[in-house]
Amino acid sequence: MNLDSNPERWLRRAQRFFAKKTSLIAASTAITAGIFAATLTYLHPDSAKTAAAISTPIVTDRLPLETQNLRWGFFMDEYSLSEKELQRGDVLGTILMEQAGLSYPQVSKIVERCKNKFKINSLRVGTSLRFLARQPGQAPEMMIYEPNPYQYTVFKLKEPYQVEVVKRDVRTEIVAASGVLETSFWQALTDNGLSDELADGMIDVLASSVDFYHQKQGDRFKVVFEQHYVQGEAVGTGKIIAAVYEREGKESYAFHFQKEGEKTDYYDYEGRPARKAFLKAPVKFSRISSRYNLHRKHPILGYVKAHLGTDYAAPYGTPIIAVAEGTVLEATRRGGNGNFVKIKHDGIYQTQYLHMSGFAKGIRSGARVAQGQTIGYVGSTGLATGPHCCFRFWKNGREVDPLRLNLPQPLPIKGQLFEEYKIKRDELMALLNSVPYHTHDQIAGNKGSEENLMKVSP
Repeated sequence: MNLDSNPERWLRRAQRFFAKKTSLIAASTAITAGIFAATLTYLHPDSAKTAAAISTPIVTDRLPLETQNLRWGFFMDEYSLSEKELQRGDVLGTILMEQAGLSYPQVSKIVERCKNKFKINSLRVGTSLRFLARQPGQAPEMMIYEPNPYQYTVFKLKEPYQVEVVKRDVRTEIVAASGVLETSFWQALTDNGLSDELADGMIDVLASSVDFYHQKQGDRFKVVFEQHYVQGEAVGTGKIIAAVYEREGKESYAFHFQKEGEKTDYYDYEGRPARKAFLKAPVKFSRISSRYNLHRKHPILGYVKAHLGTDYAAPYGTPIIAVAEGTVLEATRRGGNGNFVKIKHDGIYQTQYLHMSGFAKGIRSGARVAQGQTIGYVGSTGLATGPHCCFRFWKNGREVDPLRLNLPQPLPIKGQLFEEYKIKRDELMALLNSVPYHTHDQIAGNKGSEENLMKVSP
């Protein structure tokens, strides 16, 4: 339903909608048991990067402002609400049978109605299914799935078993924030009320020039970015417009600049791609737990054995990303390496990622991967004492320490394109320069986190 903001008009349309009885389209008798019995699997953190990380303009249907009594387009005082939190191993068909009293053929019809509207396998562990019944104890008439603030899906659990995805209005503003590190980068972001999504984005566009594993007190940053609002509340961030990180007087910049046909979308002050040829680490939000060491005592085997990789400790399921584009040579499990992926980047460089809990979808021998693409997830398979990614790096067939390697740098943009870039860069520099640095005490003095956001005009 495309609902507009006129309450009377909306009520008339709602009444017609629920009064309307359409003929039942014959459901296919060949609905596969595989779809019906689709089992929820472990939610990897990268799949949690939902619409809150959307960086393209959002087009939505218009909805009336939801109030305490109006939710998902329904007046809640007319319904009894119950919830079912999705757990690993849950089966949607079983939930519908138990919660709504549906039969297998009825579930099959709902699955059929989902085609080209809603992907059953997009249900995520930790989210909830909401059921609306007319009275407590009665079979529910509707099921609501709301994975994020941007949209929700309504499943009608009675004939004709309609399924509808509804998008909310999203307002996007360009805002800016800043911080001074007194303890850590994360604390400075938290003080500003900024999200992990924004932190993730800043690391993505600045990681090649800023070593986030060695933060220093006094480091400071500014960032201009898109802030999304739904019904007046901040719900997520869009793309970063510009960012600068300053350490000991050295400023590292990232400016958003994209031209048709160009893959690179962030550049530094001199027009060099902000994402260098190789990222510094294969795991975000992690720490180095063991470095490349030719004389390390093995923690499991108990004797001195050269450690030819760099270990990045992180929680189970944390995404492991390719540090550069290339072709997968191996994606398998073997010996003490456990599950691992090995990538050939060119005729000189290769990388390997060990002890994965599992591989990302599509990662197999011969697959092409992009820089920053998720290739697997942190685990402790093989000879590992805890969850981490052992990262190995080859140059000309010999394993080396990538943290001590002078890796090749990408070429800057040139000619007319650089002249166009300079105009855009200078506009964004003016935006950054208009943003004052906020200390912890200044931020703490504000009543709410949104007071620390400064609206700017690009």
